[in-house]
Amino acid sequence: MRQHLGLAVVIAATAIGGTIVAGCATRLQTIIVNDTDGGDDAGPFKFPTSGTSGTSGASGKSGTSGTSGTSGTSGTSGASGTSGTSGTSGTSGASGTSGASGSSGSVSCPDNTPIDATQLPWSPPKKVVGACTQAELNSLITYINGNPMATYTQWKTSGITNATCRACISGSESASTWAPLLEDATGQLAGLNVGGCIAIASGSATCGKAYQNWFDCRFQACAGCAQANLSACLTAASQAGGACVNAVNNVGAVCGSAISAADTACQGTSFVFEGAIKAQCIGSIP
Repeated sequence: MRQHLGLAVVIAATAIGGTIVAGCATRLQTIIVNDTDGGDDAGPFKFPTSGTSGTSGASGKSGTSGTSGTSGTSGTSGASGTSGTSGTSGTSGASGTSGASGSSGSVSCPDNTPIDATQLPWSPPKKVVGACTQAELNSLITYINGNPMATYTQWKTSGITNATCRACISGSESASTWAPLLEDATGQLAGLNVGGCIAIASGSATCGKAYQNWFDCRFQACAGCAQANLSACLTAASQAGGACVNAVNNVGAVCGSAISAADTACQGTSFVFEGAIKAQCIGSIP
């Protein structure tokens, strides 16, 4: 299952350094990062809840009391009676067993359990050439740069005034074809369709799927990370021993040499979604 945002926070970066160009003060605000160095960090991320406290171990049972020794028999009378035998010592009580340790409430960052990214969601890109113009995309970029505290709803109402363009840029994550910006059932931002641009630029839907699956895989592996550790976690998830190393290898196997040119074509100047909008809604990326 793809890690959803619910627009708690969007941390977005293409796989194609990491300069933060928009900040936020609360989790209801948006951060956008444009990553241009080949895939160190990227994608949507939902802040996780902290791990639950481990349950305490059960108390050990107390040992049973030892039985008391039997009394010695008294000596018989005589010139001098013999001493009675001493009673045997009581056995000591068995030690109580220690309580089991409580389970840890912490989460791993990253979780290196291998993820089968091929099972993550994917729909081919929705392409409506001419729905937007480059000027309209530039206006959206300018709006977000000038209003870093703006919500996703404000992006759509103030950043994109053309209804036809807006309908192309945003769409449901459950649709049979994906828009550049994916929304959940409440209309909030739930994901970024970076694979759509790759599919169009490479001419291969399977390449786009492999790329999107890798993109989302790392956020699943890093679901337990705090924001401060996210970038490093995303990098680690793709490296040897990471949860998404198979997804990385699959991109190479499926896309081959085409991935380099597709990566370059889908780069934005400031934001991750630029390439997707150019490819899907403007038509400037073939």
